[in-house]
Parts: sequence; C-alpha cells; structure tokens
Amino acid sequence: MRLQLVLTLLPYLLLAASIVLFLGLFVGISRRLQQLRSRVGESDAGRQAESTEITNRIASLRLRVEEIETDQREVEPPAGVPGGGINSTIRAKVLKLHRLGQPVEGIAEALKVPRGEVDLLVKVHQIVMRPYQEASGKLSRVG
Repeated sequence: MRLQLVLTLLPYLLLAASIVLFLGLFVGISRRLQQLRSRVGESDAGRQAESTEITNRIASLRLRVEEIETDQREVEPPAGVPGGGINSTIRAKVLKLHRLGQPVEGIAEALKVPRGEVDLLVKVHQIVMRPYQEASGKLSRVG
C-alpha cells in the first residue's frame, strides 16, 4: 500500500521538487543579476566621473592654447630680425622654386605667401649671393 501511495504521489513529488529547484535557480539568477547591475552602475558612475574630468581638462587645455595663441599674436618680432613673416621652411621653398625657374607670382600663389615678400626674399638672396658668385667666376677663369 505504501508503495502504491508513493507511486501515485511520485509525479506530484517530482513536480514539486522541480518547482522548488527552478525557484532556487530563479532566485540565484535574480541575485546575480542584481549584483551585476550594481557593478555596472558603479562602473558607469566611475566612467562618467572620468569623462567629466577629461572634458574639463580638454576645456582648460583649449583655453590655455587660446591664451598662448593670443600672446603670440600680440608679440611682434623685434625690428631688424629677418623672417618675421616667413619661417625658414617657406624661405627655403621660395628659393628652391626660384632656382627651378618659377616666376615670383607662381611661387607666391603656390605657397600662399604675399608676392611682395617673395620678391623681397629673392632680391635679398641675390644681393647676398652676389659676392660668392663673383668669387666663383674669378676662380673658374683662373683655373
């Protein structure tokens, strides 16, 4: 009789055990999800704080760059110092293009430099190089 009662109740017992097992798993998964959500929340808050700090640093760097650029615009090159308007790279390019036979207008347009500055640079270069060219001409006649 007992065996018959156990066999009769066995499907219900298995169902009850399965339900308890699934409820246990569900509660465990639910707790784990809560833990993960809290970690994600903490992580997001940390990242947001870092993002805010980085944004503030970028803003302060931009202000500093603007200050430096403003200071540089206000400072004029001292009188008598050559190349106040053109840097040495541009000067070298101007002279190279002139040696290649480019006209002054073409050089000014290509390098986006005022024509007057290119013309002045070429003339000054010719004046400075004249003694050396004359000396090399004398040497070639002697030899």
